[in-house]
Amino acid sequence: MSETPTTLTVADWPGLEDWLEAHPLPDGVEDLDMNMAELSTVVNVSTNAINGWLKQRDNPLPCVARGGNGREYVLRYSWFHAWKARGEALKKSKDQALAKLQGQLFGVEPEQSANGLSPKQVSEVSEARMKHAQAAKMMGILTELEACYRLFDKVFIRFRDSAMGMSDRLERELGLSAPQARQVDRAMEEMLTSLIEEIGENDIGKGYEANLDMHPQLVNET
Repeated sequence: MSETPTTLTVADWPGLEDWLEAHPLPDGVEDLDMNMAELSTVVNVSTNAINGWLKQRDNPLPCVARGGNGREYVLRYSWFHAWKARGEALKKSKDQALAKLQGQLFGVEPEQSANGLSPKQVSEVSEARMKHAQAAKMMGILTELEACYRLFDKVFIRFRDSAMGMSDRLERELGLSAPQARQVDRAMEEMLTSLIEEIGENDIGKGYEANLDMHPQLVNET
């Protein structure tokens, strides 16, 4: 004597009620209970694929009745539709998150990585940019930021040393008095302070300061 299958309800499947509300059947599509072979024909996938979905540990396909011991699974189309639509939405969300992360790592604009580019596409864009940067560097069009920072640091130090020694030079060569030399010192200090403030407010200047924080050895090399 065969065992009577237990009929499962929406309440037996955690989250199914929310999935059905978020992903209802399209207008005009009739709901129907069917077996595995019938669902396989309707959605054009193999019965092996459906069997695998039913036995997934983390997110199994909800069924109205479980199969076994000669009994067939009973599958409701609206449940399958909601389960599949939720899975696709989760995958899309994850792909977008991965694309955004890759975009942040490789310099792709946030609006590109967040709106439709897959992780693979972001990677392709990033690879193309890197190849373009390498070609530009070989042609002398592009210079690495660290090389710019090193030059920037050397130029600034030389400028600062020259500015702070200006009063002594003018005192020797032009015969400035001590009060006049102090006026030159104050003028040079004001100019350097203004220059430092201007650099600090610029994006390049912020990057320069961050680079020195990450590479303190550069300070000693200049």
